[in-house]
Amino acid sequence: MTVEATPEPDPRTDPRADPHVYGRGVRTRSQRTVGRDLLAAGVLAVILTALGFPYAMLWQIVTPRVEFVVVDGGWVSVDTYPEGYIEGDLMFAAIGLVLGIVAAIVAWAAMRERRGPILLLGLVIGSIACQVVAWKIGANEWQDFWDAVERAPIGVHMWRPPSVLFVELDPGAAWQALKVGELTAALGSLQLGALAVTALAATFTYTVCAGWSRRPGLRTDAPE
Repeated sequence: MTVEATPEPDPRTDPRADPHVYGRGVRTRSQRTVGRDLLAAGVLAVILTALGFPYAMLWQIVTPRVEFVVVDGGWVSVDTYPEGYIEGDLMFAAIGLVLGIVAAIVAWAAMRERRGPILLLGLVIGSIACQVVAWKIGANEWQDFWDAVERAPIGVHMWRPPSVLFVELDPGAAWQALKVGELTAALGSLQLGALAVTALAATFTYTVCAGWSRRPGLRTDAPE
């Protein structure tokens, strides 16, 4: 019996005959995949950031407000122990929790060809940015309210908008602390508090989806 030898690949027609050429082809495909993943993660982060505006509006609508009355020399709350002082944080966190779960599920289902750690990073960044936008809008409403209270005549009843109290986010102060080597003070100025709820919920949900995936690579079999 004669065994035919496998013909050697022709360098002129088969790129695998030259390991340098073949390696460049593999790296090019890998770089193209990473680039597409980064683009998808960036788009997801931008979309989530833009959702901060309707997030803020919904939060302002569904959160009960504390009633104040302007008196001589200041203002007082109509209720002795108003629940609205803490409901602002609770409603903000509740909306963020739901948004994080929904965002992760939608990202997992709609961006299946881009699944992976890069997309998860975009999901986390966008989630935090979304809540920061909503928080800043609420802070502006808060400041406008107190400015209006100071100008209001005695006896006028006003309703305080909700605010997020358990947050300490001042990047400027953190940077100044880092410049003088005060790491603890810098970290104290970067306490997200309720602003991390959406990101935590999205990360947990996305990880659960990955754990239940039947595909070792998470993605579909569609070609890159």
